[in-house]
Amino acid sequence: MSDLIWQPRLEYRNDSTIYQFKTYVEQNYSRSFSNYDEFWQWSVDELADFWTSIYCYFDIQSHSPYESVLKTSSQGFIGNEWFKGATINYAEHIFRRHTQERPAVIYKSENAVVKEVSWDDLAFQVQAIQQFLIKKGVRKGDRIAGLLNNTVETLAIFLAVNAIGAIWSCCSTDFGIASVVERFEVIEPKILFADKDYSYNGKVYDKRDAATEIKNHVPSLRDVVLVHGDIWQTIWNEVDTSMPLYFVPVAFDHPIWILYSSGTTGKPKAITHSSGGNLIEHFKAMALHQNVQTGDRFMWYSTTGWMMWNYALASLLVGATLCIYDGSPVFPERTSMWKFAAEQKINHIGAGATYFTSCHDLDLKILSMDLKTIGSTGSPLPPDTSRWLQHQFVDTQIVSLSGGTDVCSAFLSGNALLPVYAGEIQCRTLGAKVVAYNEAGVAVYDEVGELVIEEPMPSMPLYFWKDEDNRKYQESYFEKYPGVWCHGDWIRITSHNNGVIIYGRSDATLNRGGVRIGTAEVYNVLSTFEEIEDSLVICIDGKDGSAVMPLYIKMKAGVKLDDVLRVEIKQRLRSTYSPRHVPDQIVEVPDIPYTMSGKKLEIPVKKIMMGIPIARAVSIDVVKNPAALDFWLMADKQFS
Repeated sequence: MSDLIWQPRLEYRNDSTIYQFKTYVEQNYSRSFSNYDEFWQWSVDELADFWTSIYCYFDIQSHSPYESVLKTSSQGFIGNEWFKGATINYAEHIFRRHTQERPAVIYKSENAVVKEVSWDDLAFQVQAIQQFLIKKGVRKGDRIAGLLNNTVETLAIFLAVNAIGAIWSCCSTDFGIASVVERFEVIEPKILFADKDYSYNGKVYDKRDAATEIKNHVPSLRDVVLVHGDIWQTIWNEVDTSMPLYFVPVAFDHPIWILYSSGTTGKPKAITHSSGGNLIEHFKAMALHQNVQTGDRFMWYSTTGWMMWNYALASLLVGATLCIYDGSPVFPERTSMWKFAAEQKINHIGAGATYFTSCHDLDLKILSMDLKTIGSTGSPLPPDTSRWLQHQFVDTQIVSLSGGTDVCSAFLSGNALLPVYAGEIQCRTLGAKVVAYNEAGVAVYDEVGELVIEEPMPSMPLYFWKDEDNRKYQESYFEKYPGVWCHGDWIRITSHNNGVIIYGRSDATLNRGGVRIGTAEVYNVLSTFEEIEDSLVICIDGKDGSAVMPLYIKMKAGVKLDDVLRVEIKQRLRSTYSPRHVPDQIVEVPDIPYTMSGKKLEIPVKKIMMGIPIARAVSIDVVKNPAALDFWLMADKQFS
């Protein structure tokens, strides 16, 4: 059993939004739940009642009544209609929180001082951009694209786009030109907003030529607006202050934004999300499972190309101040982002799991931070990192999340009613019927299985843009277990707490003598070595039926991998898990390759080592550090 590292205090538990919501449900639905498991079971058995309770509890404002909560489709999960008849606007719900009592946004970049933005200031920016869009002929349903940094201006652009019912889509400024074109040419946007440059680790990268090049290759683009460029300045010069900011009501299933799959091994899928589905899910996820409350300060370190940027907007929905840190979190010093959080008295901080693992040697107690939660996602948070974080922040709830671009939220998340165990996610979220299936499609508990979702959720994609007959949508989630969403992760639902342990992507599974091993188990052990900075493990199948499992290690600066450490790694993997976890080779590499959203390139590396040309193995434009692949490109392809 995993180590218990945190228990909610009675006061924390009773003050939490999830506790207050449970009380609301019990009173209004004549129910009594003795524990969270019973509450969760009700939420997935009685979907209509549950989602109605969320709709009412968070006072979702519709401009027209809905006819039914869920009208199911003949295609299973695809084509379901939620709250048919309701007309809403996401940005309108954000501006319901307009107040003079606290800032809307607190912004800091690696090369600029902290800036507070009031709700009045934010509303003015959105008002001005909205008027510009209308003058340009932008209407409900049009696509507007961004190549933007995580800034206040980006937030204002999105809110203006959303306010008039247009559809948002954004790539981060560190994306390559071909990668951006590949995404935007599919959705055919009318206008591109672009930042002129971006800063990272003290270096400035000019993006003006990239914006021009993108316009040349995406025929639908009528205009490119450089933030702080000439056209941008006219927006503020021509704003009509007598024309108020207004919000166009859209159908519950009207698209809000288009996100993209990673595209590491093929063309990225344009995942189209619904306005109402994301609105209702974000209220639930942010308020109930992350315990973000009115007056809190929330920050999630993200670029605009990761769905966590979209998810972080939900903090504004629930009355928090959105705190933004743009640039490198370790520049000009390794504690730069932590210091920003401490100085601004941030209550909730989130980032990718790899960032927290990289902080192991820091002493953060000296910052005297009073955090309610620390959020982690992108990859499983190793047990050793969980313990380290808890030691640094004794009273703070560690909230590990898992979900993704597919739902623009998390279906495994935190819970202020439950304890935290190292290396485990606390719970399956309300309304998300997550189950582990074995190969026969039978639900299993306390056993590793495939993560599936047996019932639909409002935030599941409407469709993939230009996906004829929903063919790619069907192939992506419903081929393995017909009629059931298969997400592609190995998980175990624990018997002691119904928490969830993630073992990695099922398509990156290590097969050792017929026994499946999740890569996360190997990484968990390696995170306990102070000498090791990062690692990647794959299992390569030979044409003759043989297989080999190499482990690639990136050492910390000034440390070399030697035979003594190799022996220690093997011994610790064997004693912690099993002999099958012991690699056949342990090889030192200069760097470990990642996607832009912080996921290790296990499958592309495996393909390269099996002799597949790099053009077919991975799309270089979505690799965060493409030079890291050079080691494998030059390696002997012994299994090709």
